[in-house]
Amino acid sequence: MAVCPTRALPRPEGSAITGALFQEVSPMRLRVFVTLKPGVLDPQGEAIRHALSGLGFDGVEGVRAGKVIDLDLTEDTPEQAEARATEMCEALLANTVIEDYRVERLG
Repeated sequence: MAVCPTRALPRPEGSAITGALFQEVSPMRLRVFVTLKPGVLDPQGEAIRHALSGLGFDGVEGVRAGKVIDLDLTEDTPEQAEARATEMCEALLANTVIEDYRVERLG
């Protein structure tokens, strides 16, 4: 039986099952920052820089755009959650040929 990550499951009436099986599981929150590696051209960042200049924000020499991904994971330990997030980055969330990533715990 899977444990619901957002709320505790009701204990069946007359159940001999201990409370440990029905504990509430709080997901661990992680934030992944994905940015282009230095030297990789950033057309989105350049478009933002150009738009800022057009709006009167002078002195912006460069802009690098990236993405932020928040994950709620139900791993047993923070270290396991970070390792799982790293696996996700390597497999899908970041193109490691041209992007770097950083995983941070939130709270």
